[in-house]
Amino acid sequence: MTTFPPDFRMLSGDNKRRTITIPVPDPPKSFWSEADITQDALRQNAIGFNCLGSDPPEGSLQRHSLPSKALLDRSCSVGLRLELMFPSCWDGLHRDSSDHRSHVAFPSLVQDGVCPDGYPWRLPTLLYEVSWQTTVFANRSGSFVLANGDPTGLSYHGDFMSGWDPSLLQSAGEQCTDSSGDISACSLFDIESEPCQFALPAELRAEDYHGPRIGLPGIGLPYRH
Repeated sequence: MTTFPPDFRMLSGDNKRRTITIPVPDPPKSFWSEADITQDALRQNAIGFNCLGSDPPEGSLQRHSLPSKALLDRSCSVGLRLELMFPSCWDGLHRDSSDHRSHVAFPSLVQDGVCPDGYPWRLPTLLYEVSWQTTVFANRSGSFVLANGDPTGLSYHGDFMSGWDPSLLQSAGEQCTDSSGDISACSLFDIESEPCQFALPAELRAEDYHGPRIGLPGIGLPYRH
């Protein structure tokens, strides 16, 4: 495994996606076919909507679209966690590309597996997790929608722009192997918590983002296209 070079960047997910083309539910990975390991299929498998508090518990990246509010109210007693896995195979040449994805690829099992031809370098695997307290809206009418207006959740996406010192990150990858995933277990890091100090942008000062309101800030009503 190699670390991210300076100024490396990539994205995961697709802001324009509104349809799912992979099997639902996921077949066992041991039964995946060639169609299941195309980069387009792997990108769709790399987003997850985890119903927290469900019985039995859901696995990471198990559900790939936004659950209905009825299901959230009924089964997700601790809220909803949005998950996004990033590609971890690199061509070893480019720190970015025009579409911010051509220089990287997913391994054959999304997180694990074999890197495709042309991507011989393995990068650290990134998994973004964001939890939402959907329970505060239980038994209220309405539905949830992503901030870009997508009610399906299929367009969930994220960006990564590396600001790491490559030598420090390489050392962390080699030395910090505690299985808990607790960052404080890595002696190489000085853990700090700093409050946000930047001024609120003018565009947000003029926007009614507290609500309640009709439509979404900046784009109006939700849309599917």
